[in-house]
Amino acid sequence: MPGDALLDELGGILAGCIRLPRIDMTIIAAMVNAILARLTELGYAQEIASRPGFALQPWQEALATRLLGDSGPCIPIPTIAATCGTTVSNFCRAFRAKFGRTPQEWRVDARLERAKTLMLGTTLSLTHIALECGFAEQSHFNHTFLRRVGFSPGAWRRQEGGG
Repeated sequence: MPGDALLDELGGILAGCIRLPRIDMTIIAAMVNAILARLTELGYAQEIASRPGFALQPWQEALATRLLGDSGPCIPIPTIAATCGTTVSNFCRAFRAKFGRTPQEWRVDARLERAKTLMLGTTLSLTHIALECGFAEQSHFNHTFLRRVGFSPGAWRRQEGGG
């Protein structure tokens, strides 16, 4: 694709937004929509999203991992795929090729890593940590942690000498 000044400018703005400590999804969605509109205008949008060896672009990787790693309300995978300007199937296929796991597995692993950091570095209760890391309730956190790590959160925290 030949260079396009408007796409370069929009990409730069989007990259700046992604680097901010707090993501404003309204701005991100507007920027992605503007980029998609420009790609459509140039005739590239369908070609890129339907390409057989479709891979995520660096800005898509950064945006997807930022949204998946957010400990706030769970953003649905179809919404993340749309925000990245691709179909759900292409997004999931490309994400798995890049990261070796599905977007949902990546999200759970990121939340568990954040929980481990909090368990080691704070004295917060496991209930508070579960909620802080985006789990709906402590029982779901306990079950997921045990299944993925092999220990209950409390046992893991005691074994690692955390808070």
